[in-house]
Amino acid sequence: MFGWLDRLFGMGEKIIDRKLPDANASREQQTGINRVEIEGAPQSRLRLWRSFLGWVLSIGFLWELIRPIILHYWPSADLPPSMAKEITTLLLGMLGLGF
Repeated sequence: MFGWLDRLFGMGEKIIDRKLPDANASREQQTGINRVEIEGAPQSRLRLWRSFLGWVLSIGFLWELIRPIILHYWPSADLPPSMAKEITTLLLGMLGLGF
């Protein structure tokens, strides 16, 4: 009696499966692709240089955040001039968020 409802919902499931593929299967495929790309990539010294530069720029950015606090409590402190604009430009450019 309700066979037509089963067929209707069955067609709906088929359409949904076609339009929205299985997330686990696509995730496993992408993991396999990433693994092959990493294994085939040559060792790069540039990767080490970028991570070193990222750490140095991050420490410089942290210093620029702490610097005003130091100047607030010790106004007579002889600190180098602010380089916040240059450090921020380099750090954001390295992160791909440059202006």
